[in-house]
Formats: sequence, C-alpha cells, structure tokens
Amino acid sequence: MELSADQYREIQILLDDRWWRLNHLYWIIDKDARKQRFRMNWAQEELYRDLHYRNDILKVRQLGISTFVAIFELDAALFIPDITCGVIDRTRPEAEKKMDKMQFAFKHLDYLPPTPTEEDKLIALIGGLIKEQMEGTTFTKSDINFPNNSTVYAGTSLRGGTLQVLHISELGSIAAHDPKKASEIMTGGFNTVAKNGIIIKESTHEGGQYGLNYSLTVAAMDMVGKPLSKLDFRFFFFSWIEQDEYRLKGCHPSADPEMIKYFKSLEKDYGIILDDEQKAWYESMARTQGYLMRQEYPTVPDEALNPIAAGTIFGSQINRLRELGRLTSEFEANVFTPVYAAWDIGVADFMSIWLIQPGQDGKFYLLDNITANGQTLDWYVGELRKREARDGYHIRDCLLPHDCQNHVPAGTSFFASLERAGFSCVRITRTKDRWASVDATRRLLRYAVIHARCSEKTYVPGIKEGYLSGVSALSNYKTAPPGTNGTLKTEPMHDVCSHASDALRTFSEAWEAGFVSKETGWRDDELEEGDRRPKGLAKGTDCLWKS
Repeated sequence: MELSADQYREIQILLDDRWWRLNHLYWIIDKDARKQRFRMNWAQEELYRDLHYRNDILKVRQLGISTFVAIFELDAALFIPDITCGVIDRTRPEAEKKMDKMQFAFKHLDYLPPTPTEEDKLIALIGGLIKEQMEGTTFTKSDINFPNNSTVYAGTSLRGGTLQVLHISELGSIAAHDPKKASEIMTGGFNTVAKNGIIIKESTHEGGQYGLNYSLTVAAMDMVGKPLSKLDFRFFFFSWIEQDEYRLKGCHPSADPEMIKYFKSLEKDYGIILDDEQKAWYESMARTQGYLMRQEYPTVPDEALNPIAAGTIFGSQINRLRELGRLTSEFEANVFTPVYAAWDIGVADFMSIWLIQPGQDGKFYLLDNITANGQTLDWYVGELRKREARDGYHIRDCLLPHDCQNHVPAGTSFFASLERAGFSCVRITRTKDRWASVDATRRLLRYAVIHARCSEKTYVPGIKEGYLSGVSALSNYKTAPPGTNGTLKTEPMHDVCSHASDALRTFSEAWEAGFVSKETGWRDDELEEGDRRPKGLAKGTDCLWKS
C-alpha cells in the first residue's frame, strides 16, 4: 500500500508515543485462551505510570504483570537500537514462556481480527511496516535478536555483560526454596544493569520474615515517601481487591465466624470495606488455598510478609508501619511537648532506652533508641544529654521498670543515681500478665511514627559492629517454645531482641497506667487550671507538631 508523506508523518507521531504503542500494537493470549489486543489494566497502568529505575512489586496472582513486562521489553527492543533486555525466572521453562509471549506479539503485529474496524486495519498496516523493518529477527528459546542490534535474553540467572532492562520473576519463591540461586541472581543479574537501566522485580512472597526477597522488599517499603535515587527500589503493592474479576457475581458470603472476624479486622485496621461479591470470592478461594491464601492473594502487604506461623510478636505492627511509611520517618521533635525516656535496665547486661514524644495528634513519635551492653550508667546519661542538646528537647521523665530500686556499682539504687544525674524518674509497677503488657504495646505501635535513626545501630567505643537497632529488635522479638523457661506457657523469648522490646513495654505500661497525660503528654499536675498548656508556657505559644 502506497502511503503519502502526511500519512507517514501521522504514523511516526503514533510510533513516537510509547503509551500508544503498548496499548495498540501487540496481541496476547488471554486467560480464556483467546487472542486479545493488549490493553493495560489498572495494575499495569499504575506500574507504567510510576515506573522507576528500580522497581519492587509485591502482588497477587494473575494480574498480568509478567505479561506487561514481556510486552514492555519487546517494545523497548524494537524501538531502541543497541539495548539488551533480560528475563530471569524460577525455571528455564517459565523463562521461555515469557519469550513465547514476545514472539507471539511480534508475529501478530500485522494481525487482522475477524470483522476488523478501520482502526484495526490501520494498526495492522503499521505492524506490517514494523515487521518489514525488523525482517531477519531470530527467535530461540533463550534469546531474541533484532536487526537493530537489540537483544533479549532469558534464563534462571544472568551474569556478565550489561543490561538496560531486567525482569526478575518470582524471586520470593526462588529465595524460599533455593537461597543460593537467589543470592546469585542478586550478585549476578542485579549487577548487570546499568545505573540508568530498569529492574522490575515482581513476585508473590514466600518464606515469611526471612530470605533475600523479604530483605529487598522491606528495604523498598522503608523508602516509601522518601526521595529515591536511581539505585533505590520503588515499592508497589497490587491487592486482589482492585481486580474486578475477583468477585462472584450475585453471590453472598456465608456466616463463617472466622471469615466474619477477618473481614471486620480489615475494616477496623485498614479501612478496607469489601462488598458481598468480593467476600464470597475470597471465601471460595480460601477453601481451596487454605493457609496459602494470604501468600497467593494478600489483601495487604502485611499478610504476605508476616505469616501467622512466623512467631514474631510485633511483626504485624512493624509491617503495617512500613506500609504507611511511618517506620523510617524523618521529622523534628516538638520542643514544646514532653519527651520521655523509657528504660529496660541491666547494667551488667544489655540496657535499652526509647525516647518517645506523645504527639497532640494522637500519635507516638519514637525519636531515638539507645541499646548497648556493659556500659556504665554515666555513659547512658551522657548519651541522653547529647540527644537533648542535638535535637533541642528536654526529657521530662525517665520511666523505669519495677526493678529500678536495685543497686548499681556506685552503691546506691538505679532510681536514685538517675535522679542525682538530674532526671525526674517514675517507677512503673510491674504488670502481672506479660501478654497484657505486650497487647498494650501492640496498641501503641498502631499509632507510632518511628524516626529513621531508630533503625540505626548504637555504636560504642571499642565495639566495631555496633548493637542491634531498636527497629530490628522489635521486628525480630519472638515467642520462645513452650518449656524453654521451665513452663509450658508460651512466653516472649529473652534474647538480644528483648531489651528494646521490654523498654517499649515500659512506656506502654506507663501510658495505660496514666503516668503520661493522654491529651498533651503533660501530667495533670503540670497544667494550668482550666487550660491544657504546661505551667510557665505562654498562652500564645504554637504547640503544633512539626512533621
């Protein structure tokens, strides 16, 4: 067909638009084994719109992310000369299936569907021109070579050379079942991608709070809301609730009490309200998927990353803070609002201190954590004073556990020694039920905002590797197997993670016992009568939190 110069220009305008190309040029086989023109769905569109240099996608099954990336790589290879794309999957047959998608899309560039529209005819014409220009393209199971010197490779790991686009599929499964291969993918495949190149890692997650995929995904979640460099991964989560086909039309959920409880928890904890058709679909799938449901079809990231059997005590709360971007936050302390130092004491053992500021917005701002071993009380006092000077706040009270009257090497009680150092101290009565204290801390963490420095180790002179960060301790605080401490009851494990966790429990117990004002952070005896400002603070003072 002869085309005029104007028609060629119109076609070139279309081909210069990647969005148009991806949503018009390519054909795929859909879930019902039918030929279908590729059009981005909601998840594919969100990924395309927010695509970064490095991308970490936690997803549910059957959202078409792998198909999108296959089409994206094919399109890049067709329209950008001299680039190299890679595909890494769990097995070679699975990697080859993605190559098959590309080959099918290429061969059908000029496909005319039955009863074609004028648009279909135009697109088929454009596709035919592309195939003519790319005549000589060769396909094998492991690579595609184009006449413009672009290439796509596929395998279970790629090492050597330089890639501009890399697709890594199901690293969660690889890391859970073959950690060595997962490590090879990271050291080999990841490092083949140029700084300006694109990595798309998409996977459901297996293995709970362990393994390379977990570490990478959590690191991406920790960057939510922060500026990203070209080497930082952007986190994406695609839940089943946005997919319209994940519902049973005209059906209603049963009265299963566990399902009712689950759906209510989604509404209470996440504000997620499902309709009856969604609930019916979820119940039906859960009957066949069983305990794997939250792995294969997580409603929120927490479900995939924190399986029920993991044994972590605060894992769910920590993952929720990650989702909200409140785990590694950057903010300043409010110099007009009290700060509390909550302690776990063990002078000859580990010692941990949380610096916490109750906010006027109902949240708890965890400013810092100090955890060390074998240091003198003077050392801890010095660290607290350094933080007061650095950040401009004043520690109102040291909240101490029940054993604070024990003696320290100077011959006096810990309580008295701290008061002698200039701190006001409050002894928190021991809670008889430890799990009640744990539950109080879980409630507190729902409203926590944790500063990024709480994820940093505490360093002391002579200890090169530093001590466990407060966030790491909370994330890995676990239950001990029954019988560990001579009792058949399940109890929190006493290990390196317990000290920072116990220090936070000290604060939560103080909060719930009324030692800290639940409105402003000031105790009632420190407030002007009829006012909610601390005595001595001018009525015109701005007390708003600076976030």
